Amino acid sequence: MAVPMMIGTLFLFKGYFVNDIAKTWTISLTTLAVFQWFNAWNCRHESKSIFQMNPFSNKFLAGAMFVVIFLQLLVVHNPLMQKLLRTVPLELSEWLVIILIAASIVLVEEIRKFSYRRIASIPI
Repeated sequence: MAVPMMIGTLFLFKGYFVNDIAKTWTISLTTLAVFQWFNAWNCRHESKSIFQMNPFSNKFLAGAMFVVIFLQLLVVHNPLMQKLLRTVPLELSEWLVIILIAASIVLVEEIRKFSYRRIASIPI
C-alpha cells in the first residue's frame, strides 16, 4: 500500500509546493496520517472486505482512531503544536481533499482483496 500512499501524497505536495512550503509540509504530513487511518481499517482482515465487517467489533481500533484524529487536529490547529512542529492550519476544503485522496487506499485494497478471493477460489 506504500505506492498508492506515495502517489497520493506527492500529488497533493506538487499542487501546493510552489505557493507555500509550510502548507505543503502540513498537507503532506496530514495526508500520510489520514492514509494510515484508512489503512488500519483495511488491515483488519487479509481477504474479507472492509464493508463486510462491523466497524465497532474492534473497540480498541475504534478508540484509537478517535485518539489519532484528535491528535492530528491538535498538531494542525493548536498554536503551540504548530510552533513546535512547524505546521499551519488547514481549511475545511483542504481537509476534504486530503480525506478523499487518502480514502482511495480503501478502493486499492478492496481490489487487491477481491483479486485474492478470486484466485483463492480457483480449484487447482
